Amino acid sequence: METNEANPEIGQHFLIDEKVLKKEIEISNISANDKIIEIGAGKGELTSLLAENSKFVLAFEVDLSLKKYLDNFKHKNLRIVYDDAMKYDWRTYNKIVSNIPYFLSGDLMLKAIKDDIKDITLIVGEIFKEKLINQDGKIGFIANLFYDITPIMEVDKKSFSPVPRVNSWLVTFHKKQLNKSEKFLIDIINRKGKIKNSIMYALVNLGKTKKQSKEIIDSMHLSLPVLEKPTSKLTKELLIKIRDSLNL
Repeated sequence: METNEANPEIGQHFLIDEKVLKKEIEISNISANDKIIEIGAGKGELTSLLAENSKFVLAFEVDLSLKKYLDNFKHKNLRIVYDDAMKYDWRTYNKIVSNIPYFLSGDLMLKAIKDDIKDITLIVGEIFKEKLINQDGKIGFIANLFYDITPIMEVDKKSFSPVPRVNSWLVTFHKKQLNKSEKFLIDIINRKGKIKNSIMYALVNLGKTKKQSKEIIDSMHLSLPVLEKPTSKLTKELLIKIRDSLNL
């Protein structure tokens, strides 16, 4: 396969190893009913394979210099959007299969959870893979709450052009059947605004009255400065404390 002229300044490291591409398709278990999102289409090596095996593919690419390659694909079940994937609604899609720019890893996981994506196959950086496996930080903890995560194989950095600093990993994510505690946490995570209001909203969704919800929040013994923070400031430790204080 020819070497791709990627732009590492915007996180581009194009996968040029055909064996890895085929493995990625294989483990994605794509069927004729799947509607798939690809983020970072590049020149379309993976894009074309996805379109050949699925019902529909929505591919995103922010680099307009790659339009001359991607517009050559004539698959009727393919739509290419030259824009930021994070601004779009993913809820009518059931899978993500991507070789993503590594800086998007955390944001992608949060949005995939919010938009209820059932299955994800990604090539991610080695550092992010370790966060997932060790449940490090907020993203590692949240991802493991909602997905069964399986590292499939290490991908040598020489499989990309330009060559990144570290090796990568092919990883699969399969949505878990959520219990009441996990559903409660996702209500909090997905709601914008203050942590206090997000907990209140999640408790009301559980059937509590506003009075009961206020009493439960008081019993958590969270400081006012913490409760007044936006939900974007939630930490792994705080989420665990909130979850464990409910005994759901």
